Amino acid sequence: MRSVLRDERILLAGTLVLCVVPFVFGNYWTGLLTQALIFAGVAMGLDILVGFTGMPSLGHAAFFGLSGYGAAIGIQRYDLNPWLAALTGIMFSIALAVLFAPLAVRMRGLAFLTIMLAFGQVCWGIATRGGDFTGGENGLPGIPRPSLGLGWWDLKTTDGFYYFTLVCTVLVSFVLVRIARSAFGASLLGIRENETRMMTMGYHVAARRAAAFSIAAGAGAIFGVLSAFFNGYVGPGTLDWRLSAQFLLSVVIGGAGSLWGPFVAGGGLHIVKTYITGQTQYWPMVLGALYVFAVVVLPGGIASLITLARNRRNRSSGPATGSTTAVSSK
Repeated sequence: MRSVLRDERILLAGTLVLCVVPFVFGNYWTGLLTQALIFAGVAMGLDILVGFTGMPSLGHAAFFGLSGYGAAIGIQRYDLNPWLAALTGIMFSIALAVLFAPLAVRMRGLAFLTIMLAFGQVCWGIATRGGDFTGGENGLPGIPRPSLGLGWWDLKTTDGFYYFTLVCTVLVSFVLVRIARSAFGASLLGIRENETRMMTMGYHVAARRAAAFSIAAGAGAIFGVLSAFFNGYVGPGTLDWRLSAQFLLSVVIGGAGSLWGPFVAGGGLHIVKTYITGQTQYWPMVLGALYVFAVVVLPGGIASLITLARNRRNRSSGPATGSTTAVSSK
């Protein structure tokens, strides 16, 4: 219960800080932080699969990209209302995850990593070779943003869509925190630590792995639609394995199993990538260097900094407390 309250306080504080962004920064930074929030949310959802269940995936971008494709195709090919198209894209991506999960979760370690990489590349290949239906290598540009029907909240503006993305991020984060801190989340940690013991205790391990897989895919699907609407475009790059690698490394660098660490790393890596790709083409090398640095210097990721600071504070206050007790006893 205490951890839930702590997470909710973090969520509230973060929301209050992010609410003032459009008032402090211009359109460029507001737009950049909108996409950063999207990537942060994907990384946080992926943490349910990687950090809590111990299943690293190199194909998570597939669910992110497919939902965007589903929404774009619904709007441009079938004249669906943008909201209905968004729901269709999300449900299509989640349904695919639910169908694929029973096969995927039978794999372990490198086998799971490989089958997810293959799955993502198959989706990328279909999108690339889909001709006019998927736009081929050019993707599908010109995706219109939906309307809330509120004159004071226009999603076509940078600030309006930023706040809409922030609301969606807060809601998804709240759900993910509740899942992670529930008995179900605790059982996922148990499966990660000792799968055999959880099976002997009567837990259906495969079903819980599949549920974690689908939850992570669902979060990716929601933010995939947001990305498509924000950029007005969806293309094969949203399905690429390199984007999957960025999501996975966000979890590792942030601190697998901490939720907020991957959230911060997911958004931070996008901002760093945007800056670095404007200066050099060696972003993959920089990302690899960041990963090595995190593994060597911070094995627990960014989230471990809080634990280290707390332990240091406790150690520094420990002797003083002991001395006071000793004097009092005399």
